[in-house]
Amino acid sequence: MSPGATMERVYLALKARILAGEFTPGTRLDPAQLSRSLAASATPVRDALNRLSGERMVESWHQDGFRQPQLAEGDIADLHGWLGTLLSLALKGPRPRPESPDVLLELAAHDRYPDAVDRLFRTIAIGTANRELQYSIVNAIERSAVFREAEAKIDERAEEALAAMADDYRFGRWSALRSKITRFHRQRVRLAGRVAAHLRPRSQPFRQ
Repeated sequence: MSPGATMERVYLALKARILAGEFTPGTRLDPAQLSRSLAASATPVRDALNRLSGERMVESWHQDGFRQPQLAEGDIADLHGWLGTLLSLALKGPRPRPESPDVLLELAAHDRYPDAVDRLFRTIAIGTANRELQYSIVNAIERSAVFREAEAKIDERAEEALAAMADDYRFGRWSALRSKITRFHRQRVRLAGRVAAHLRPRSQPFRQ
């Protein structure tokens, strides 16, 4: 396998592990240790970590390597505010009606809240012709994945709100969907402190 293909394989595998929440916040991501589980040398692992650092999926510290981000309340609140703004922008202007049965099936196919959030927001991103906006939405979705499970546990109405947004998308109710997306993310911002506390290992002090 070529070096480029190896790095791509390692990048995708490592990203999948991060999105699945395999690494607790603050975990040091050592290329030498990860190379064994990823069946690759440390060099493509380091290259993949640098790429993920550029996407802000991991943190890179000078002379201290890579770490899984440890998100404080402000980090989570800012990310929710940003994602809500991006999704609202994507829904402005003419929108294609989601007539394709495949789209409707995919929106209803996920039982787990994190997967359902991911699918709906990615579907909205795909509907915009602005590629920069698409990329920004997907990046924000992926960076939010680490706290979706905690979010569902803390906000017992989160799944109900998500189902209502999915219904609006299915029936092309764009104005109603924009309003619900705004309310959804405002509620996420209000709960950011509780989500951050849930994610933070008890041994770690509070970080502003």
